[in-house]
Amino acid sequence: MILEELDSVQFPLANRFFKANGHKGKARSDERVLILRDNGNIVAALRACPKKQGYLLRSVWVAINRRGEGLGSLLTEKALKRLNSDCWCYPYPHLQSFYENTGFSLQETDQVPEDIAVPFENYRNKGESFLLMAFSQR
Repeated sequence: MILEELDSVQFPLANRFFKANGHKGKARSDERVLILRDNGNIVAALRACPKKQGYLLRSVWVAINRRGEGLGSLLTEKALKRLNSDCWCYPYPHLQSFYENTGFSLQETDQVPEDIAVPFENYRNKGESFLLMAFSQR
């Protein structure tokens, strides 16, 4: 398994991977996109959105035919090392243990930077059931 960070001109590769595997998200030019390749094929990908004090992880996604192999955890752990910064995410509740197993912990909005807390509150106000989780490099 090889971790690779894509240049923005390579983002269409990740976008095709997301679409082919049932995810509607797309990489944006201001993000960092990290992928896992196995025998040259993308088997997992994630987007890291830069924030003032770290990154917001988005779209941690594994190929449909490779789920259950631990690739999401492997990608997340390798990405956290590569990003070498505090990170946050807004996972659905059923993903809480996945993120806890990779070092994230539940947070309250008063424990995170404003540029993480405000969008989270907006999601919650729209009825989304996301959690707020953080990974600290400290």
